[in-house]
Amino acid sequence: MHIVIDLNAVQGESRFRGIGRYSLSLARAMAVEAKARKHRVTLVLNEMFPESVPVLRQTFDGIVDQGSISIFATAGQSAEMVPENIWRTRASELLREQHIAALKPDVLHVASLFEGWLDNVVTSVHSDASLKMPTATTLYDLIPYALPELYLQDIGYRAYYLNKLESLKRSELLLAISSSSQKEAIQFLKISPNRVVNISAAVDSSFLPQSLSAESASALLAKYHIARPFIFYVPGGFDPRKNFDRLLEAFAALPPKLRKQHQLVIGSKVPDGIRDHLSAKAKSLGLKKDELLLTGYVGDVDLRGLYSLCKLYVFPSLHEGFGLPALEAMACGAPVIASNTTSLPEVIGREDALFDPLSVQDISELIQKALKDGAFRESLKAHALQQAARFSWERSARIALDAFEEKFQSRSSAEVSPKFGSVKQRCTQIAKRLDKLKLAVNPSVIDADRVMQALNYNQPKLQQKQLLVDISELVNRDAKSGIQRVVRSILLHLITNQPDGYRVEPVYSETGFSGLRYARHFAAGFVGSKQEAGENAPLLFNKGDVYIGLDLTAHLFPGMNATLSQMRGVGVKIHYVVYDLTPLNNRQWHSEGMTAAFTGWIDSLTKYADSLVCISKAVADEVKAWLHRHPPKPARRLPVTYFHLGADIQSSQPTNGLPEGAEVTLGILSSAPSFLMVGTVEPRKGYAQALSAFEQLWKKGLDVNLVIVGKGGWNVDVLIDKLRSHPERDKRLHWLEGISDEYLQKIYTTSTALLATSQAEGFGLPLIEAAQYALPIIARGLPVFKEVAGKNAYYFDGVGGRTLARTIKAWLVLKERNKAPSSAGMRWLTWAQSSEQLLKNTLPKSRRP
Repeated sequence: MHIVIDLNAVQGESRFRGIGRYSLSLARAMAVEAKARKHRVTLVLNEMFPESVPVLRQTFDGIVDQGSISIFATAGQSAEMVPENIWRTRASELLREQHIAALKPDVLHVASLFEGWLDNVVTSVHSDASLKMPTATTLYDLIPYALPELYLQDIGYRAYYLNKLESLKRSELLLAISSSSQKEAIQFLKISPNRVVNISAAVDSSFLPQSLSAESASALLAKYHIARPFIFYVPGGFDPRKNFDRLLEAFAALPPKLRKQHQLVIGSKVPDGIRDHLSAKAKSLGLKKDELLLTGYVGDVDLRGLYSLCKLYVFPSLHEGFGLPALEAMACGAPVIASNTTSLPEVIGREDALFDPLSVQDISELIQKALKDGAFRESLKAHALQQAARFSWERSARIALDAFEEKFQSRSSAEVSPKFGSVKQRCTQIAKRLDKLKLAVNPSVIDADRVMQALNYNQPKLQQKQLLVDISELVNRDAKSGIQRVVRSILLHLITNQPDGYRVEPVYSETGFSGLRYARHFAAGFVGSKQEAGENAPLLFNKGDVYIGLDLTAHLFPGMNATLSQMRGVGVKIHYVVYDLTPLNNRQWHSEGMTAAFTGWIDSLTKYADSLVCISKAVADEVKAWLHRHPPKPARRLPVTYFHLGADIQSSQPTNGLPEGAEVTLGILSSAPSFLMVGTVEPRKGYAQALSAFEQLWKKGLDVNLVIVGKGGWNVDVLIDKLRSHPERDKRLHWLEGISDEYLQKIYTTSTALLATSQAEGFGLPLIEAAQYALPIIARGLPVFKEVAGKNAYYFDGVGGRTLARTIKAWLVLKERNKAPSSAGMRWLTWAQSSEQLLKNTLPKSRRP
């Protein structure tokens, strides 16, 4: 059987309540039992809660294959308490059901149906009856139906609840969590007994008596301001049925001396309005400030400790489906007393530990007996452990799967195989279904667009996988730096040589916060396409897509975080190209703003990227060192690989055109030894050192040319002014800003040597471009330059102009003697080969070239 478990209920507010704990524990046990029975399990989650997806993936790691966690998209904000959301709510229900139907389940288990009033959880049963998905739904209780005077007075909530109730009735099978809930379904809803099975409940195996040292116990109690023996209540919610007022009155009614010796502690996330009410109630009863403690949310580790340390646990609820917190307390060895109503007698299993929850006197008297009678309290502790041992998630899972097999295993898979049309056809079908409902709210253009996106997102098997290539900087402004030359070159190869099984889609973001869009207008012009470019529509992504952050987009963070989180949650593999870490490792050359942007960028990548692909081994080593010093939080393995760049400018969609006077400049360069520097004029590139060296050479009468090809950058205003007004400008000093690739190629062929003076570099693209033209190389002895050029370059060290001047003179002597290192034997890649290396580091193994 293929069992699909819809767990989006544990992503919303219910994760803080007993329902969330129950759903998660049962799902884990069901998955383990299903695996033992050779059934296949798929978990379904909601993309509106991206922060919860990694947590749930980790929770089920080793139990369910990560590829069997499926995430559906919705129409957006859908909490039903907001009337304006109603169209999106109903649309989201249809979207969810279509997504699940595409998984072809033999049975769908809805972990919790009565969700989505306060948050964006989406649940339904057979909203689209044509999909014929056999559905089993966990039934916790029918409390609002049983107590309408407390729960169904609000018109909006009443409509919401009754709609969910109709959904519940359409379930082929109900998994009741207690005998009490089972009887309520049969009695109130007139559901046939053979459609309701009692699977009971249990607690996580970690709920055991805790042996805390005196120091640990003191620290835990101090954390929650507990100073005396305490009575503990974990309500699992703050509904009226939780009976807080009578509990406070019962505590206040204790003999003054006994009450002063104890504290009443309520351990749960308390809504502000409820907190105010409870505080006011305590004050009206004359309770001192420290006699009632409201802890707020308590994590599992602390909760187990508090259960074990409490003197008495009390559970005064008027109506429960099961009463999981009471069983958790018993499993930790706490003495427990509780109400004598609904399911609680099943849980407690001891009549003298029960009280009438409507009687303040009865509650108070049993609390007093448990606090004063040591023998009674010890007997409650012993009974608690014996009773808790009768419940287990394994038993509940076995009962549930037995029911699945009996009711659903004989169904033919053809009965649950939906027939889907195109995304556009399905969008039309959803619109028609919603029109028939005559909802009071009409969809906006954004709503309709969101549904179209969600349909594409939800049906990954019907779509070709995408290779998403982020070229944001190239689209938005094209900085025309070396990085943009890399981006253009690799993008051109990928577009014209689509990897097998993928559709290459350039994407971009304008601000980060605006999300990603397809760069189709840019792509059409980039490859010179005469076909319709298509719209720069919002990005649609699916499980199995691959995203490569090819352009440098540090300035778009942290705005990109939400999009990356959503993509990662869906199953998109995210890889970022890292060109260098100089703004982090060499802050003296960069503004505080750039360093801050890079810090935020690399921190985000450690959270969301599946790997970092560097442009050289040297950069990869720097990144690994950085990660060692700043490990990801939470800890995770982040692979760091590298590839090398290409050199054939003609394969990089080169720009063309020669400016006026180009021939004159080329003539000057060919008439004397000319040393070429290529790259943006910025502090780390060593241009100031080079200019100083050549000024010294010129002063000594040496007839040599310095040629700079690169636009002006940042933090070099003084140098730029000097270059522009230099007396040797256009004589022996030539600064060519923003020239075409065609012109650059002619400069390479005319020059005498490439001069690479950069003090920090990610790769050194000009080195391999120079090698393509057999142009000799003089380079600083950086590890990355030696990685790229090996023995095929002449190296120097030192940052002074005099040192570099001596280096150039020495090189000229070697050249004269034909002893200068030649770049002719230097190995270099084409952009096609470079792109293939990148793909080998980013595509799944089965898809790599």
